Amino acid sequence: MITISDYFCPNEECKCYGLRGQGNLVKAGTYKNHGVDRQLLKCKICQSRFSETRNTIFFGSHYSETTIQSIIRSVAEGNGVRATARMLGLSKDSVNKVILMAGKYSETVMDNLLKNLYLQECQMDELWSFISKKKRWTKKN
Repeated sequence: MITISDYFCPNEECKCYGLRGQGNLVKAGTYKNHGVDRQLLKCKICQSRFSETRNTIFFGSHYSETTIQSIIRSVAEGNGVRATARMLGLSKDSVNKVILMAGKYSETVMDNLLKNLYLQECQMDELWSFISKKKRWTKKN
């Protein structure tokens, strides 16, 4: 069961766009996607309807949530695109497409989360540097 207060109207022209918990969303039916019932939501202000998976990596995908999650987990563990494709029985192009979509959504999430940060300090845990190696002087015999 979904919690409607976690969602917001995706219509950029709506006055409740991007605002969660405004009481403007209601359930508007269900549909099936990969054999899973999905909830449709409707904004009472602008009357637009949208899926619960809107603005997620799962929206409009031809793959099930478990397949997408398996691809992301596999790549995050350090497996390559070809190895992931072989393990899951997919083409490497399909795996690349999901990885690129995940990157796009991650960038959007991070952009929204890391706004207006006024930092006084920054701690750098690991600072790597390269120091050139001097040539070793060898004596010719």
